[in-house]
Amino acid sequence: MKLFFFRHRFYCLPFIIIWAALSFLQLLFTQNYIILHVNYFWSPFADHFFKWITFVGDGAFILIAGLLASLYSYRLSVKIIVSYAITGIFVQFLKRMVFTEIYRPPKVLSALLPQLHKVDGVDLYYFNSFPSGHTTAAFALFTILALECKSPILKILLLLPPLLVAYSRMYLLAHFLGDVYLGAFLGISFSVIIYFYLNQFWQSQSNPRLGGGLMKYL
Repeated sequence: MKLFFFRHRFYCLPFIIIWAALSFLQLLFTQNYIILHVNYFWSPFADHFFKWITFVGDGAFILIAGLLASLYSYRLSVKIIVSYAITGIFVQFLKRMVFTEIYRPPKVLSALLPQLHKVDGVDLYYFNSFPSGHTTAAFALFTILALECKSPILKILLLLPPLLVAYSRMYLLAHFLGDVYLGAFLGISFSVIIYFYLNQFWQSQSNPRLGGGLMKYL
């Protein structure tokens, strides 16, 4: 496992640094203060950008990515779909069974809601805030892709999309920092474990049909 983390340090190490910095930030400021600060810095471009980038963490996007991956690699497709399924089930369990009384920003900040900036066309929700499902799903997907690629630069760049999804959830008043903070940790943790053990399993298999993807039949 140590060798595994060293091989993928260009993705894992930046994440650990960012996650540690956000840990420190949450020690200094309250969740309400952070979300209000995010809400204060808005622009028409950011409204449009984050309104659409947030869909990168949507289940439909993840499943489409998994199906497209099957064109080139069955194994990559399985890793994407399995990581999304397991993290999704776990997050929904936490939301609906464990942290049922943790509310979203519009409910917690209901007294200030009329003064807050809201993005046109984005529905506001009030319940099932913790943790962020979109953030978890985005980190699950891009962690699998980062672990799969060999380029150190590409590994670092693949950290950017899930970070943008995480920020979009706060920008759109869907989640607090604590929600996306745990979501990111769950997404990357589950995906690393799934990727590692699926590779261990497939190394013991000799079935040639497990290699390649659908493109070899076209």
